[in-house]
Amino acid sequence: MSKFKVVILPHGYPSVEIEREVVGGAGGELVCGDTLPDEAAALREAEDADAILVRWTRVTPEIIGRLKRCRIIVRYGIGYDNVDSASALAAGIMIGHCPTYCVDEVATHTLALLLACVRDVVNTHAKVASGGWTDNPPVRQWRMAGRTLGLIGLGNIGRCVAGKLRGWGLRILATDPFVEEDQAAATGAQLVDLRTLCREADYICVHAPLLPETHHLVDREALELMKDGVILINTARGPLLDEAALLGALDAGKVAAAGLDVFEREPLARDSRLRSHPQIVLSDHAAWYSENSLAELKRTVAEEAVRVCTGGLPLAIAYPEVLHKLGRFHEWQPSPNAVWQLKRAARLRDGRTVGQTSGLTVSRVSGPEFLPPQGHGVGDSANRQTGGLTHTHT
Repeated sequence: MSKFKVVILPHGYPSVEIEREVVGGAGGELVCGDTLPDEAAALREAEDADAILVRWTRVTPEIIGRLKRCRIIVRYGIGYDNVDSASALAAGIMIGHCPTYCVDEVATHTLALLLACVRDVVNTHAKVASGGWTDNPPVRQWRMAGRTLGLIGLGNIGRCVAGKLRGWGLRILATDPFVEEDQAAATGAQLVDLRTLCREADYICVHAPLLPETHHLVDREALELMKDGVILINTARGPLLDEAALLGALDAGKVAAAGLDVFEREPLARDSRLRSHPQIVLSDHAAWYSENSLAELKRTVAEEAVRVCTGGLPLAIAYPEVLHKLGRFHEWQPSPNAVWQLKRAARLRDGRTVGQTSGLTVSRVSGPEFLPPQGHGVGDSANRQTGGLTHTHT
């Protein structure tokens, strides 16, 4: 008889052999939702599961209310927008995720989009492939060396981008309310507020989490502050960027080009103007992917489930507050990835704003708020569209 049960809700991956190896090796039973008749059948299986692995499914309060034994819901990805965190917390269910599995891939994809925009690669390819040839390029381009790059968010991915660009002759600015100046300096970046970054950067890359205070972080006001001819890249979360405001800025020539891997609604509507705009380079939320990152993701989610099902705690907890409810906070050793959450929680608990700068909100890469009780500060030992909720890969 199996020691515990893990259910993967419908996911679309071609194989779950890695998950089966990890769960089976620990004495557990793995149920794959893709082999069942429909999602309803998978949800019935989940009712008595000890752990649930989820990629796209919207885990609603109703679904959480049906879970009789679940200890943890682990999301395939960095974000966990599709899991109702309040209901999970109330039920004493941990939310796990994978904050580091695709850092190199997303950083590399960011640079790919940036370079494609800087050198107008996509339009030039289309021209030549269709038989054209121009001695004098129609789009003005500028040397990268000596320009300024702005990073909105200096977490794992932002730091990786900065590291990859060392030696490129760029001045690097970063804004992040949970990073200290010496930490930014170690990456080669100068820490500034969001307004300064918008005013001074020639290229801006978004690497922030999607939180209540970061929705439309890059909005019309922020765009108006930016230099004429700025290039904007978003590989983080679609709703961080006001797409209507971006289109207006592109049409007006304020923004020279944009590279987008994520969108406010995914999949992107077939008739979206983003698809046809000549100054936008698009990819379909693919920044997370490599065969290496996929294998790491699948192994990590399975290991996190096994860790909890065999009495331990996950390495990454989206809402560590649940550990107070379970009486296990004293067991948790916050990783460097979690320290910013504790800082943010302290500000929220004390009634302070989180990275508020003259009407522009700034934040940092990774997950959502964690509201521990008094006495648990930093020094004590967070795509498919369903029901209005954006589901993502990363």
